[in-house]
Amino acid sequence: MAYQAGLNPPGGVWDSDQKENGIIQYLAGTSIMAANYPDSYPKFWKYNTVSFLASLSTIFLLMSGLPKGKKVLTWILMATMWVTITFMALTYLESMVAILYVGQYPEDVRQITRVVKNSTYVWISIVAIVFLVHTIRFLAFVLRNVKNPQKLKKQISGCVSWCRSRVNIKI
Repeated sequence: MAYQAGLNPPGGVWDSDQKENGIIQYLAGTSIMAANYPDSYPKFWKYNTVSFLASLSTIFLLMSGLPKGKKVLTWILMATMWVTITFMALTYLESMVAILYVGQYPEDVRQITRVVKNSTYVWISIVAIVFLVHTIRFLAFVLRNVKNPQKLKKQISGCVSWCRSRVNIKI
C-alpha cells in the first residue's frame, strides 16, 4: 500500500504542465496534493516513507529465518509491525484530510473529516496502550534475567549460537 501511495499520491498527479502567463505553475507528473495542501503533503510523505521502510524491514526479518522461540527477536518483529501499521494509519489520515479538505466542501464533509481524524487517533491510542503493556512486559523480562545471570547467559548464548550458525563464524 505504501508503495502505491508513493507512486500515486492522494488527488493524483498533474497530467500536463499548467501554465499561467507563460510561466509553468505545475509540472506534469508532480503531485496535486503538494500544490493544494502544502501543510499535509510533507506529513503524508514522512508517514508513508516510515511505513514503507518498516514494512520492508518486517519482510526482511521474516525472510531471514528468525527463530520463533526467541522472545527478544519476536518482540523486535512485533515492534516493526506496530511501526508499519501505525504509520500506515497516519498516512491514511493525511490522505483523507487532503481528499475531504474542510475549506472547500459543505458542512457535512467536516463531520466526515472529524470522524476520520477521531477514529484514527482512537486507534493509535489503543496501539500505544498495547505497546506500553508490552514494553512493561519486556522490562520485567530483562529485570528477571538480570537478577538471574545464568538464565541471561543461557539466552544470550542461544541467540549468539543461532547467529553463528547463520553466518558460519567460529569464535
